[in-house]
Formats: sequence, structure tokens, C-alpha cells
Amino acid sequence: MRTKLFIAFFLVILLALFSNFIFEHLITRDFRDYVRGTREDNLYWLLASVESSYSPQSGWDKSGLENAMHWALMLRFECMVTDKSGQVLADTRDISAHLTETMKRRMEMIEAPVNDRTPYDAYPLFSNGQEIGLFIARDIKHADSVIKRKENIFLMRGKRFLLVSFVIAGGGAVFLALVFSQFLSKPILELKTASEAVAKGDLSVRLSTGRDEIGRLKGAFNHMAEALQREDGLRRQLTSNVAHELRTPLAVMKVRLEAMQDGIIETDKTALAGLKSELDTLTRLIAGIEDLTKAEASFFKKNAPEKVNLREFLEGITDGIKPLFTEKGLWLKIDSDKSNLSVYTEPEKLEKVLRNILSNALAHTEEGGVTLSYGKENGRFYINAADTGKGISQEELPMIFNRFYKGRNSKGFGLGLAIAKELIEIMGGTIEARSIPGAGAAFIITLPAARA
Repeated sequence: MRTKLFIAFFLVILLALFSNFIFEHLITRDFRDYVRGTREDNLYWLLASVESSYSPQSGWDKSGLENAMHWALMLRFECMVTDKSGQVLADTRDISAHLTETMKRRMEMIEAPVNDRTPYDAYPLFSNGQEIGLFIARDIKHADSVIKRKENIFLMRGKRFLLVSFVIAGGGAVFLALVFSQFLSKPILELKTASEAVAKGDLSVRLSTGRDEIGRLKGAFNHMAEALQREDGLRRQLTSNVAHELRTPLAVMKVRLEAMQDGIIETDKTALAGLKSELDTLTRLIAGIEDLTKAEASFFKKNAPEKVNLREFLEGITDGIKPLFTEKGLWLKIDSDKSNLSVYTEPEKLEKVLRNILSNALAHTEEGGVTLSYGKENGRFYINAADTGKGISQEELPMIFNRFYKGRNSKGFGLGLAIAKELIEIMGGTIEARSIPGAGAAFIITLPAARA
């Protein structure tokens, strides 16, 4: 993490350096273009001034040419004007000789040395489309030129400014790299350490949380650790319960078989019925463990739905389990007259869910019975199984679909409702429980009614 951050900030520094080089190049180029443009503008202004000193009727105006030469000197040009025959009409060197002493001292600061060999540039002069002469000019060069020094100072200051800005940006990037690498990597290292602790079996580890993204990530980690710790406790409790449930019927069967072998108990129907009862307990326990294994291995998968007549389907389930209700003095009925309601569903999974719910209702209902109702709304169908049993407390209600959760008065293994919920969700539906303690409970299943 730290290495990646340093690489990222190093790339930012390189980008800043590259940008500085580009910026410096552009500023220097633009400044030189500005200076060159200013020179050209001054030169064209002088050309216009010289051309305006000529008239086709009266010829050249000497006074106008002298003024133009004065301006040429002030604009740092050494120049001369010739007519078509090549005769010199005006020259800045001649103008310099007629300056006042004060002007001479001023002009000496920008005059060119005698041995200056900078070539002249010639520009034709026109009047009414006719060439009237030449304007010959060159820049006045001087080692101590004030303007040149100012230009160089400007360029140097620009480079210095860019260098300082790069140092500040680069130093800031390095500083931020150190700060952010420490700030960001520390909580991630804490998460890594905590995850390793959880992987080693320490589910009690917790992290301090905050309101930022990493704080929320820590909160999610704590929630995961709590869920794992809770499920691990339930699993341990289930393992203990399974061991106890296995030990009890096996011990009873062993004692009875030894007694029958020693002749203490006769091998009659009563003794065999007792053995069968213990075997039934073992069978139920093994079936629950098998369902758990299938569920955790994601054995249950979504299959193609089949068309089902809902009333006939429910009657097939209730006919098989109704004798158990009758034996206990309870009723089991279907409260709906929608006999022709057909839906698309997975009958095998739905039957397993309903048998589980009806078995729980049978175990927790002492008077009254269970009513099954069904219907169809907004492209989905529902099945409501309502009993008149003990009900479920509000504290337990949110947890009854959790794996391994076992209610206070439950004699099961805490698997049935969890597996039922998983099956319903695989089919694209929902299952919810509503209850008033002492007034019974209702389980409502909602599923798609049409083929997906």
C-alpha cells in the first residue's frame, strides 16, 4: 500500500516537472513572440510614417523624414531612407549629429558600436501602388542595453518562479505521500491483522470505527466478526445438542437390547415399539444434519417451475399430515374456495417448506389447529399458514430464520426454518413470520405465480 502511494505521488511529481518544462517553454516562446511582434509593429509604424512623408506632387518632406528618424532612434532602430535611384534621403546617424547635448547623452546609452556588423534589412516603400524607395533598418545592439537586461530579468524570474513552484509542489507531494501512506495504511494494516486473527479462530477481535469509508469498513468487519462469533456459538451449541440427542436414544436402545438379551425384558411388541421410537428420533436427527449439509453445500438450486393447481397441491400435503393433527385433537384445514388457481412453482421445494412449517405448528399447538389460506396478487401468489398455538415472543421473532437458532421451548435442532427460508429465496420469493404470544403464529410465503 505504501509503495503504491509513493509510486502514485512520484508520478504526480514527474507530471508536475513535465508540466513545468512545458509551461516554461510556452512562456518563453510567448514572450519572445511578444517582443518580436512589438518590434514588427514598431517597424511597420516607421514604414507608414516614412511613406506618409512622400507626396506624388511635391516629393519627399524632409521634416517628416527627420521626425521618422528621431522615432527610429527612440525605438532602437538604426535606419536610412533612399529613393528609387539609391540616393540616401535620411539617416539616423545624420540625425544624431543635430541632437542637443542632453539628447546625445541619452542616445549614447542605446547607440550601436562603430564596429557593429549586424546586417540591414531592406523594406520597399510605396505610394499609390508605386515603389518610391527603400527603408533600410537594423536593430541597435548594445551589451548594456537596459531593455535587453529587462527582458533577460523577466525570463530569469519566470524560470525561478517555475522552479520554486515545482519545489513546493514536489515537496508537498512527498509530504502528502508520507502523511497519506501513514494515514491510510495504518487502518488497513489493522484490518489485515484483525482478519488474520479471525482466520486463526479469534472471533472476539473488534476494531474502532468512524464515519469515513474506512470507518464504515471497520464497522462491516465488526458486524461480520460478531455474526461469525454468534454462528460459531450456535454451531457449538448445536454440536453439543446433536451429541446429546444421539447419546440418549443410543444409550436407551443399548440398555433395552442388553435387557432383552439377558431375558430381563421380553421381546414383544411393546419392547420393539420402544426401540422403534428411539430409531425414529435418530432418523429425524440424521435427516436434519443431512439437510444442513445440503444447504451449506448449496445443494438447493433453482429448477424450472411447473404448473400446479394450488388447492390440489395443498390438499396432497394436508392429507398426508392430517392424521398427526387428528391424533393430537387438532384440526388442519384449507380456508379458500379458489380451487382453480394455477401457478408456476417448484412443488418439491415448496412441499418441503410447508411440511416444515406444519410440523412446527403441530409441535407448538395444544388447542385449535392450523388454517391454510392462499391467493394471488400482482402476479404473485401467497400461502398463509396460521396456527392457534403458543406464538413466538417479539425478542425471538427476528431470529427464528437464523441457522442453528433454537427457541426456548423448541425440541428441534434450529435448522428447519433456516432451510425453509433459503429454499423460498432460491425460488425468488419471501417468507415472513407474524405472531402474538399466546395467540398463535402465522407464516406467510410469497412467490412468483408465472414462469420466469
